[in-house]
This record gives sequence, structure tokens and C-alpha cells, in this order.
Amino acid sequence: MPGRPTADFASAEWLLQRGTAVIGYDLSDGWDLVRDRDNASAAVAAFTDIAGPPDDVVLAGRSQGGLVTRIVADSAPDWLDGAVPMCGGGAGAVSTWNYKLDTAFVLRELVDPASSMRITGIVDLDAELEELNALVAKASGSAEGRARASFAAALSKIPALDPATGADIVDREARIDRYLAYMPFAVGSFVRAGYEATVGGTFSWNTGVDYERALRDSGRWREVSAAYRAAGLSLDDDLRTLARADRLEADPEAVGFVERTASFTGELTVPVLSLSTTGDGAGSTQDDEAYATTVRDAGERAQLRQAFVQAEGHCTFTAAEEAAVFETIFTRIADGSWPATSPNALAGRAAAIDQQSGLTLGEARFAAARHGGVPARMWDAGDWGSYGG
Repeated sequence: MPGRPTADFASAEWLLQRGTAVIGYDLSDGWDLVRDRDNASAAVAAFTDIAGPPDDVVLAGRSQGGLVTRIVADSAPDWLDGAVPMCGGGAGAVSTWNYKLDTAFVLRELVDPASSMRITGIVDLDAELEELNALVAKASGSAEGRARASFAAALSKIPALDPATGADIVDREARIDRYLAYMPFAVGSFVRAGYEATVGGTFSWNTGVDYERALRDSGRWREVSAAYRAAGLSLDDDLRTLARADRLEADPEAVGFVERTASFTGELTVPVLSLSTTGDGAGSTQDDEAYATTVRDAGERAQLRQAFVQAEGHCTFTAAEEAAVFETIFTRIADGSWPATSPNALAGRAAAIDQQSGLTLGEARFAAARHGGVPARMWDAGDWGSYGG
């Protein structure tokens, strides 16, 4: 078939070896998620024109593609038989960009309220990134700034895992080092700017947010309190500062567009098996918890399974891990019921695939996720239309 000579994801060679056709398309710049959603149907139609109707279609994607995979699954096209969203999108775009706003807001207001970082309504991306990086650098240079960075990180639940082992970092200062390293990526200004241009307005806000409650809900109250005590700071004083600070409003029309096109009803009609790392700075495993809550509230819990890899980084899966998840969804579609999806079952499946394929697929690091706190700023179909500015 015409197109790229190779597919650029880890398990593509194994998929082709087992006789599974692999098709794909480029995702949009500027997070044009409607276009990305519609292009999934166009890709299947193009394949059908050339090769004939496929027996089954499983949509998979990573990062932005993971969010698009969830959006397509929620829209339930007739051609879709299963979905594997990876490392992205579980909370939906409204929730995700709201909690990223919270992290940036706390960082700015507590580290340098005179900073010209806009957070939303970004006009000059280079200037915005320069201000964000300056705030992170300033925070890293003092005990007070580092404590405040831990507060900001808590609101996005930025993880702190050892890059070499994937184990949770215990030492407080080492944890804060990881928070600071991830902060610019976690805030995501470079993506927000493009998405705002695509949507045509600002879609995130913090009017009415109680940052004391948000910190308690993050599950990191004790950690942040300890960092504040070590720095000789008053957390109560900073909470009062945040309560007095001018807040950011969104454009209700932009919010309405984003919630209808990039948040979820949970009304799944096909099986969905997600794959996430436990140390993803772009979005924590609590995004998966938010997604599971939406699906459960819609009465479709039986359609969903979630897999986690104990690893640091964004989409840092091995081919063995991806292959095990694909084999699981293929079995679910063929049999009509889920095979075992525990970490041990997935690891065993990965080992069998690695042995039988003769390929070098890498290790399998499946583990149970340990969600801390509650999902941040949840927003799904039950909230649609409720933001009024």
C-alpha cells in the first residue's frame, strides 16, 4: 500500500509479523482534535478502498493520539471494534488544561507575581516560554521557591520517579528536583498556545477554585506542608495570597466547544484498554481514574480495562508492553469477554509474545497504579454547559 515505509511505534514490527495491517495518519498541529477525529474515519475509508473492508479495526494512539483515540471511542463510529489509548487524554481536555493552569498560576503567584507569564490567552509563545522557564529557575534557587514549586506540582500531580528504575523517589529534595525538571512540560504552554488558536479563545479558568481544598485533594498536603516547614514558610500565608489573587476567566463559547469535542460521555460501545506509565509528567494516573469514573457513571464499566507500566516518562513503553496490550484487546474482540488483565497476566502475555516472535521486544514492567488523592478538576458530560464565565 502507498504511504510511509515504516510505522513509528514500538510494536509495529510484531503487528505486521502476526498478519495485522497497520494504517495511520499524521496528527494535526495546533491540537485540531476535530480534524484528528475525522481523519481516523478517513484513514479507514482509504484502507477499505485499497485493500477491502477490514475484519476488525482497533484504533490506538499515543499522547495527542491517545486523547484522539478516546475521543473517537466516545463518538462510536460504526467501523470501530476496539481502542487502545496510550499515555494521554484520560481526564479530557477541559480538566487537563484547568489543572495545568492551576500549576502555572500557583507557580507565578507565589514565586514571582510580577512575572509577565500570561498562562492563558498566549500571544507571544517565545516570550511565554521564557517567562515560564525563568519562574522555574527562580523557584529552584531557594528553599522557599522549591517548597512553592512542590505546591504547584501537586496540583497537576507531577510524578517523581527514578528515571533509571521507575521507583518512587522518597527523598524530598530529590522529588522536588523531578518536579522542577518536569514543570515546563507539565504546564504545556507550547501546546496550549496552538490549541487556543485552533479553538479561537481561552478554555481554562480558575474562578472559584479553593486552592487549599485543591491541595488537600491532590493527596500531597503532608508532603507540601513538610517542604514549607523545612523552608521556614507559612503555607497558610501562601493560601491567603492565592485566595486574594486575581483569577483567570475563560470564554464560555470556547469552553463549550472544547467540552463537546474533547471531553467524554463515557458511553462506550466497544472495548477500551488504556496503557499509561506511572511516571508521566504530562498527566498522572489520576487522569485514568477520572476516565474510569466517567465510564462507570455511564454504566459501561465492563467495556473498560486499564494497564499501567512502572516507568518514568511520557509514552516510554517497550514493544513487549504494547504488544501485550494489543494481544489482549484482540482476544477481547474475538472472544467477546476479557482475558485476565492483571499486571502478572499482562507480563506473562508479553513474555510469551517475545519468545514466540523471535523479535527483541524489551522487558515488561506492568504494575498496579497507586492513585493518590482524587482526580483534579474533573469535567465530563455531566458538566457540559455549566461554565458561565
